[in-house]
Amino acid sequence: MALEGTLRDFSFADILQLISLQRKTGVLTLRAEENLVTVSFQDGCIVGASTLNQHTEDMIGLILLKRGEVTEAELEGALRRQEETLQRLGRILIDHHVVPVETVRVALHQQILQIVYRVFRWSDGDYHFSQETDIDYDRDLLQPMAADSIIMEGARMTDEWPFIDQRIPNRDVVFRKLDSSRRLEVVEGGDDFVGDLEFSFDGEDSGDSGSLPDDQITENQMAVYPLINGRDSVSEIILESVLIEFETCKAIAELLDRGLIREATQEEIAREMRRDVEMPKTPRWTLASLPWLAIPFLILLGFALMIVNRNPVNPGFSLREELWDRCVLQSASWISLDRVAQQAETAFYLDGVYPENADQLAKEYPGTVPLDPWGRPYRLVARGEKLLATGSDRNGQPVQSLILSRHLAWEGTRERADRPEGPGVQLVP
Repeated sequence: MALEGTLRDFSFADILQLISLQRKTGVLTLRAEENLVTVSFQDGCIVGASTLNQHTEDMIGLILLKRGEVTEAELEGALRRQEETLQRLGRILIDHHVVPVETVRVALHQQILQIVYRVFRWSDGDYHFSQETDIDYDRDLLQPMAADSIIMEGARMTDEWPFIDQRIPNRDVVFRKLDSSRRLEVVEGGDDFVGDLEFSFDGEDSGDSGSLPDDQITENQMAVYPLINGRDSVSEIILESVLIEFETCKAIAELLDRGLIREATQEEIAREMRRDVEMPKTPRWTLASLPWLAIPFLILLGFALMIVNRNPVNPGFSLREELWDRCVLQSASWISLDRVAQQAETAFYLDGVYPENADQLAKEYPGTVPLDPWGRPYRLVARGEKLLATGSDRNGQPVQSLILSRHLAWEGTRERADRPEGPGVQLVP
């Protein structure tokens, strides 16, 4: 079966329907600019999907982590075993009794749907179907998905995306709650009740998302509402949300349409980020909560830890310098590294430009940029769409565990008349 061409002539939905009707087995490859997606079929049903430039939210590990099915430690351990054995991550988690089979099935189902639904938005691109006799997939974990239901859902999403894009013109916008103390009631099945979006094109909020009362909210809306904090962008909320990208964006658009949230100003975003940097963390314990007899012991212990590196023959305290650096100083360095990155983001929201390096940041905001435990500045650079901050060890050598990477906080289409001129990484819409 020779099936190839462009999406301008033959839509993705038509391709899926043709493969489904003819119950074909093979791999459909779609390419648009830098995007490349493959969809695997067995007897006309979808049994797999992958993408060359994988979105972070499509990763099976992150899906399980967001759902609370695995902890960060469990996921890190499974990823290390995957590097050693080259096994599929889901199979590793099951074999080590971290999660049950059904949990991985649900996550894989969501992963495939997220990739496939995203292709429905492509208006152009090339496709090619390679017919095979059989497809290699984990039959214990993957239930073949009928293309018909996916086509119907994809068509619905295609119809609703323009309304969502009208409310959220770019994914870097930040929203905040109008009243964070407001109490809302979750309506079970409310997402089915709301139905299609009913946005107006005149820029005014309809204030009526499916005629729900003002104090009621759908399950999907409630899944997203707590993530809106006046600091995280829509892109970051998509990464944190347990819902797929479409449902997350739709929920945000509905919350905006109902007047429960609004776009945050540059000053509000900077204030929220500054609060994160400056607000002292609430201690989990205080000296008053310790037995008073323990205080002298803690003082002696602290003194011993300070002098141990100068007394290597001390048999009572043989803590090695390397262990001290790795367990204590590098942990403290990571906290300082995170503060440097947050301060750089705050500088962007205040000045409209990222600093070239940590030295420039320290000059512009004296007293707010920490040094590493050995008195050296951290390395800070904006590269591509990433903000990178790195640290080093006692000898000035790079440390893999002290590499922090974040997405740049783009301004989108908003212009600032007071944008400063000068050095730095200028963000141009």
